[in-house]
This record gives sequence, C-alpha cells and structure tokens, in this order.
Amino acid sequence: MDNRKDIARHAFAEALRMRRAAGQGMYGAICTYDLAERLGVEVRFTDIPSMEGMYLGGANPTIILSSLRPPGRRAFTCAHELGHHNNGDGTVIDHLVERGNLATFEVQEFRADCFAGALLMPKTAVEKAFALRGCTITDCTPGQVYIVSNYFGVGYETLVQHMHRSLHLLPEDRAATLNRVRPRRAQAMALGWETLEPVCIVDSHWTQRSIDVETGELIFVCGAPTWDGGCLERVQITRLGSLFRAKRPGIGKIEDSVGWSAFVRVSKRGFVGRSLFRHLEEVDSEYPNDY
Repeated sequence: MDNRKDIARHAFAEALRMRRAAGQGMYGAICTYDLAERLGVEVRFTDIPSMEGMYLGGANPTIILSSLRPPGRRAFTCAHELGHHNNGDGTVIDHLVERGNLATFEVQEFRADCFAGALLMPKTAVEKAFALRGCTITDCTPGQVYIVSNYFGVGYETLVQHMHRSLHLLPEDRAATLNRVRPRRAQAMALGWETLEPVCIVDSHWTQRSIDVETGELIFVCGAPTWDGGCLERVQITRLGSLFRAKRPGIGKIEDSVGWSAFVRVSKRGFVGRSLFRHLEEVDSEYPNDY
C-alpha cells in the first residue's frame, strides 16, 4: 500500500485488534510497557542518549527504550516499537530524530507511528475521557487537554496533533489555537497556579490504569485524597486537592471518600533495566524498609 490513508487505516485497525487481543478494551488508557510484557515482548530501559528505541525481532522479541527521553515520549516510542512487532518488521533502530524532519517518506515508520497513536489514544477512549470531564472536544481548553494527556500518558502537543490529524476531532483552526499554548502554560491553566516543575494531574475519572511516575515528580490529586505506601509524600494541600511528590521507588495507593482509588507506581528516575522491575524498592538505598 502506498496510499497514506490506506496505510493509516490498516494501522489503526491493527492497533485496536491488539488492544482487544490483550483484553484492554476501547474506552480507557493503557500502559504500553505492561501491554508489551503481556504479549510476550520484553521491555528494557537503557541510557543511550542518541536512541529513541529499538525493536529486536525473533524468538524472544524485545523492545529497548532510552530512559533519557521524557516519559510521554518513551510511552509513545514503546507503542511505536509494538507497531514494528505487530508488522513483523524484524530488528529496527529508531534514532533520535523528529519524524517531521525526515527528508523522505518511510512507510515502515509512518505505519508504526499511526499504530502507536491508535494504540494509546483510540477515538472512543479520547471521546469518553473528555465527556466524563464535562468537556466538548471542539471547545476544550488547554487545561482540559493537559489533564486528558496526563491520563493517556502522552504529551500535551501529541494529544492535540492526534485529535486533529488522526482522529479528525479538532478542526485546524482550533488545533492551531491549542498548539500556541505551551505545555507549561496549559499545566498552569489546569492547576490554577504556576510551577516550573511538571505535574501529573489526577482526578476521579482516572481509571483502568495506574498512576506511573518517577522519583521526584509531582502528582496533583483533585478532591480530598488519602494515600498508603512510603513511595509518596504529601507536600501541599489546597482547596482543590493535594500535591504529592514521588519519594522513592515502590507501589502505593491513592483514594478518596467518593469510592475512587488508583495505584501509584514509582520508578527510579533514569531507571536502567527490565521494565518489570522498575518499581522495586531499592533495599540498599538510604531509606529503611519501613513499610
């Protein structure tokens, strides 16, 4: 197939087929690392600065990701490598380049990108995420887009482009308006206050997946949450919610009085190793095993 629309349509269908095969459904966010492991594809993190990711085909398929890339980009790259796996592309190395800057059109990479977008952000899941939050997509604010992008584990700009170019949910003028707002400003609009640090914003509609962060990162949880587990510490309480910091690797839980809860999984910043072990406590660290 040399027609881009046909390639994209086929990639979208394959991504949804993979979701169904893994029992993920079409209406929620997923963790691509967990999905890959469930499908028998090992995921490993490395600290190679010049690489986005790598797919190694064969009897023991493996995805290798650079731990030096931003979390949202890593998640998208993992989904991209799953696209290579699904298509039987063999061994593929994705170097640190911007796809839009490629001089020539590469069918294999375009197909994997389309697959990744559909795997992470199916149209039904995106529409539901905004509807649950009382938002109309065509009139959504930058703050609302930021919150939904956190839920899907992707960047603010990635979600805007996906809704415009792939899902056709945003007209060009509205997408351009949203893209003029930088992610840090969109975050401030969602929070109601400014901070130079990235903050993952979580509300009671965050379901079907854990809250995945790295040590040192901030999580703002709407409402009046309580938490369990030594991987988190509360650093601030506001009238809208509580601000937590990921203190050390481990797994905890956040819940509130309305019956909502979610697990929090904290991995070491810049973790190198197999993804299955990224949340394990560091028993020889400076912290005692006190929980």
